[in-house]
Amino acid sequence: EAAPEEERAPAADSDGACWDQLGGGAIEPLIDHTPLIDLEYLVALAEGGGVMPCGRQNVPPAAFITAHNLWRLKLWGKASEKYALGVLVLSYPWLDWFHPDRLGAQLRRLLPFLKAMLAEAKRDSPHCTVGVMIDFLCLPQKPFATEEDGARFLVSLKAINAWYFHQYTYTLLVTDPPPEGAAYSNTRLHRDRGWCFFEQAASMVIKSNRCLLDFGAYKGATEFMGRGVLSDPPTCLVQMKAGRAPPIAPDAFGERMRARVASGELKFTSNADMEFVIGQYEAGFVAAINRVAAEPKDMRSLAFVDLGWGDAEAAELLLALRYAAAKCAFPEGAVEVAVLFGNHFSEVAKATLPPIDDGEYSGDFTGEHAEWKGKFFRPWQG
Repeated sequence: EAAPEEERAPAADSDGACWDQLGGGAIEPLIDHTPLIDLEYLVALAEGGGVMPCGRQNVPPAAFITAHNLWRLKLWGKASEKYALGVLVLSYPWLDWFHPDRLGAQLRRLLPFLKAMLAEAKRDSPHCTVGVMIDFLCLPQKPFATEEDGARFLVSLKAINAWYFHQYTYTLLVTDPPPEGAAYSNTRLHRDRGWCFFEQAASMVIKSNRCLLDFGAYKGATEFMGRGVLSDPPTCLVQMKAGRAPPIAPDAFGERMRARVASGELKFTSNADMEFVIGQYEAGFVAAINRVAAEPKDMRSLAFVDLGWGDAEAAELLLALRYAAAKCAFPEGAVEVAVLFGNHFSEVAKATLPPIDDGEYSGDFTGEHAEWKGKFFRPWQG
C-alpha cells in the first residue's frame, strides 16, 4: 500500500506495457466480479497447514487481488521477460462435493510449485505477486450468506470460460491421483471429470505453449523458469509443459461430451452442468478466436508447432478452423496459423489446411480453399 509510484510502474518493453500486449485488458473486467487470490496467501495457508475457507464470502479481504491492487500483477516480467501474464488458473478435481480439499492435502502437494512461482514474482519486484483463479475461493459458495453472494456466483460462473481460454494465463492441470491417507467421496481422476475435461479442452484452443502446465509431470523443480542458460537444471516450466491436443470444434466437443457422459466415462457431480459446460465451451471458443483476430497484424497468430502431430490431429484441427471460419469475425484481417514445423503431416493432410500467404506470395484462395480467404492462412515456413 505504501509503495511509491515509481515502484508500481508495470513491466514493459520497447512496444509498451507487457500486461497490455498480452491481453491483460481482457482480464480486468473479469476481476471486477471475480477477484483473484494473492499467491502469497495460498503459500502462507499451505505452509501453516491450513485449509481453504468455504467460498469468497469467507476469504480474508487482504487475500484478494482486485482493481485496487492489480498493479502488483503488472510487475510480472519486470526483471525477465516471461511472455505470459502473472495469472495462474487452476483446473483440479474436487475431492468432496462440499469441499475440494477439506484436509488441505491437495494444497500442500502443490506448495513446492507455488513457492517456486512466488519466488519468480519476487525476482521481478518485492511487490509483485501472481493472481490465482481457484473457483472455491474466487466464487461465493453455498450456503450463501446473502442474496448478493448468490448473484455474484452466477455472474462469475457465466464468465468462467474466459480464464481458461485466455492465450497468456497459465493453466495448471492437477492430474495426480487423490492424496492418500483419507477417505474422499469423489476419487475420480482429472481426465474422468466433466468440468476438468472442459477446462483442459478450453486451455488447448489458443493458449501459448509455455502457459499450459501439467502438475502430474512435476519432478521437484525449485526454479519456475530458467535464466536462458543451457546448463540450467530442469525448471517447473520444462518439467510440467503439457502435451497439446488440437483444438476441438465446439460442435464436436458437445457430441464428444454427451457420448462420454452417457457411457459413464465422464461424470459431473450435477448432471445439469453438462449442457451449461457445452454452452460455455462454444461461447468461449468463438470469443477466443475473435480476440486473436482483433489483434494487430504481428500478434494475429495461432501457433501449433513442435507438437509431433500427425494426420489424425490435422483432421481435428481442420474441423476447428472450419468452425471458426464460419462463426467468428475477422475485423482486422486473416489470422496466421503456424502448424507445420515439428509436426508430421502427409501431403494430403497439408493440402486440406489453409494455404500459404507470406505477404509477398499470394496464396491460392480459390476453389476448395475459398473458405479460408480473409480468415486463416499459413506462413511460408509454417
